[in-house]
Amino acid sequence: MKKPRILFLVVIALLPLMLISCGLFGGGSVSGGWAGTTFGNGIIYTGTRDGRVVAINASTRSQQWDYIINAAIYTTPIVDGDLVYVGTYSGRLLALNTLARSQNLTFPQKGDGEWEWDCPTDNAKSNAIVANLAMSENALYVASSNGRIYSLDKGTGDENWKREDIPVLAEKLWTSPVIQGDALYVSTFEGHIYALSVETGELLDWSFGSEAGFASSPVIDGDVIYVGSFDRHLYAVEIGDEELIWRFPQEKPAGNWYWASPIVNAGVVYAGCLDGKLYAINGTTGEEIWSYMTKDQQDKRSPIVSSPVLMGNLLIVANEAGTVYVFDVTAENGNEGVPLKTISIDADVKSSFCAYDGLVYVRSEGDSVYAVDIDKGGAAEGWPISLTTEE
Repeated sequence: MKKPRILFLVVIALLPLMLISCGLFGGGSVSGGWAGTTFGNGIIYTGTRDGRVVAINASTRSQQWDYIINAAIYTTPIVDGDLVYVGTYSGRLLALNTLARSQNLTFPQKGDGEWEWDCPTDNAKSNAIVANLAMSENALYVASSNGRIYSLDKGTGDENWKREDIPVLAEKLWTSPVIQGDALYVSTFEGHIYALSVETGELLDWSFGSEAGFASSPVIDGDVIYVGSFDRHLYAVEIGDEELIWRFPQEKPAGNWYWASPIVNAGVVYAGCLDGKLYAINGTTGEEIWSYMTKDQQDKRSPIVSSPVLMGNLLIVANEAGTVYVFDVTAENGNEGVPLKTISIDADVKSSFCAYDGLVYVRSEGDSVYAVDIDKGGAAEGWPISLTTEE
């Protein structure tokens, strides 16, 4: 049996256990979740595992509305104008009219752009939507647990195309597709990167194969794809080429997987690893510029599950233990690898987060949203906001 297949089966075996242990199928109060935060028009949006889309007013620091779906949400919502899009573990994708909901208005299902779409099962065991959505000017792109990718009209939810006229791309698609130009790129647990036409879904001529499966969603800078692998390396692949540009570390593998997608800024790749380290890597050569070990409150290393976020010249990193690190990535200070500030919210973090106007909005596993004030170096007044509902 080939190595990629073994790694894929290990991941498929472990992740359902992770979902169950986090409370997805348990009774009573459900806490936590991997749906991250999104900021739009003064509102923070997130999803819960008890099946609600929650809108929090950043000014009043209170829940503005929630929408009950009755299906766990692992995708981070996408905001586009007055619409917020979210996928669910039941295989549904919804477009919610945020303006109408904030004013308690009601309208037909597809009125004012609001709609709902059900992912076809396609004879698969599951059509769950776990990966984040991708969005272009006119379409949404959905990776499904049935191994297929779909393109939907943003305004109506009508299906533009689905990738089904070839063998399924992978047994599970839990990584998020990325758009670059006229192509859609997707990495798989089985060790492939595929390129599809955004207009037709047709497989393009180029693809890339690896001896190990890919753990993270791809990130593209220019014509280079950066992606984390289950062999505990970060790969740099030039689109159109069959050979790696580099893999990091160049010698001994890292201490764990690069589960979170890296980000790229001014030619530097910043990658958080499950071994607890944040790595700054030269995007051209793959050489390490610096690394920094993140810790929990007991001074033990803590995994980095969430992708870093840039806010101006500041790089924001949060580890699983809920410690937020702030780095200056300007040319003057970018080679030092020493955080300007370290802020703890004292709550586990396993989801993506967003930053806006000096505040970092972090979703905790305790089912609360925290606002971290970077200037003040602590929690903003009036936060956290609980996402739970009273019985």
